[in-house]
Amino acid sequence: MRVLNLAHVIQQSQYRSMFPSESHINLCNPLLSPSFVARRIGIEKAQAQLAALFGLYLWDHIDGKETRNLASRYKPFPVPNEDDSYFIDSDVSIVVPTVDWDENLTRNLLTWLACTPREVIFVTTERLREKLQSDLDRVPAIWDAIKDTHTSILVITVQEANKRIQLCRGINKATGQIIALVDDDARWTTDQVMNQLLAPFEDEQVGLVGGPIGSYVPEERRDPKVITPWEVAALRIRQRRGPGMAAFFAADGSTNFTISGLTMFVRATIVKDPYFQYCFTYDLWGGVRQNTGDDSFITRYVLFQHLLPRKSGWRSPRQPWKLGIQLTPQAEVQTSIMTDNRFAAQSKRWYRSGLRLRLTCLLQQPGFLSMYKTTPYMARKMCGGMINPILTAIRLYLWCCIWLKFPLIATIWFLYVLYNWYSSLLGFYRQFPYCGSKIWAAMIADNLYLVSDIYSYLTLSVESWSNRSSVRG
Repeated sequence: MRVLNLAHVIQQSQYRSMFPSESHINLCNPLLSPSFVARRIGIEKAQAQLAALFGLYLWDHIDGKETRNLASRYKPFPVPNEDDSYFIDSDVSIVVPTVDWDENLTRNLLTWLACTPREVIFVTTERLREKLQSDLDRVPAIWDAIKDTHTSILVITVQEANKRIQLCRGINKATGQIIALVDDDARWTTDQVMNQLLAPFEDEQVGLVGGPIGSYVPEERRDPKVITPWEVAALRIRQRRGPGMAAFFAADGSTNFTISGLTMFVRATIVKDPYFQYCFTYDLWGGVRQNTGDDSFITRYVLFQHLLPRKSGWRSPRQPWKLGIQLTPQAEVQTSIMTDNRFAAQSKRWYRSGLRLRLTCLLQQPGFLSMYKTTPYMARKMCGGMINPILTAIRLYLWCCIWLKFPLIATIWFLYVLYNWYSSLLGFYRQFPYCGSKIWAAMIADNLYLVSDIYSYLTLSVESWSNRSSVRG
């Protein structure tokens, strides 16, 4: 019996040597142990996360370089001699919708009159008509300018404040072949603004023209002790928009993503068209009739209306139009900056309006495919804007992972990102040295994208002329 048992033990030992167990394998080959495999998978995952984050920043670099290259290719429209031009100053009617204006209105009016337009038409409410007329009458320089330029000034009214209805009321009253839609806080920097913005209309296919937008800070506010964080944030936001306009126009004749309503020149035949005015005043979002977002609508209409089917009952012709972007110092228009938290309300309205524009263009009018055929660069940039909240969340997640797995690499990389940001802020400070004491406001403005897109989605159906107390909503 013992002999048999011994033989059995020997046989089992030989079998195990031929077919070792998993635990025996792990002892003999630690590279196949579960802990090593898990650690290896973790390293490969971290490397993939590092590569993904690098890819996102590489794309930013490539995209930024493309923007700079396109902007360098931009060329402004030549300004013809007055005798050779299709349109002159006296062909331009200025339409200004206004309520709750401030003391800058009369000063801004003088800058418009310096360009000798045909007429200036103010559109306000019946309740505010006498106040507006009184404010204009109290400034002798205005009437001196009228005598010198032979420009007429009209004040007409609507029942209640609604920017789109006010614009249509003024447009229908205008007699010029070119209509300048101007906000009451627009300050024209030179007496050449009108000549510059008329130049693109030498091309008969150009229907809408815009120029560079700047920020006006009065001399007495260019003081670190006086300027407010709201003004610093506004300066920073507007400073970063400029290069994009040149890049978009050089790429495909579009803009980023709208011609500013601060001052836009448009052919009267476009905005006097009853079909345009019907679409303009009955533009709905979520069942709510739109009051603001006028510049976004007009830009979209001019670029894409020829691609859309006409609404029932309308048979007006569909003519393709082009934009004209005149980025010259002589064409710059500046806007007064709000010194308090009204700028926050204004910014929220801008973000919502921009999101509505992107959603409308990409999904409905005209839709991504039609848009891509007409303005491919603009279509791609709009898509990028739509997925920006997702990419932001992915970046934050990847940064957290890299900090945990590769702290040294993450530290070096983060310092590089901070250096680039510092360089950008230093350029801002050199341009606006009086903002130095409140540079933190510019830093916050740089990072508003972390919350602005989410906020815009959550309040997408909210509609108001937020910084005008006379407007309902």
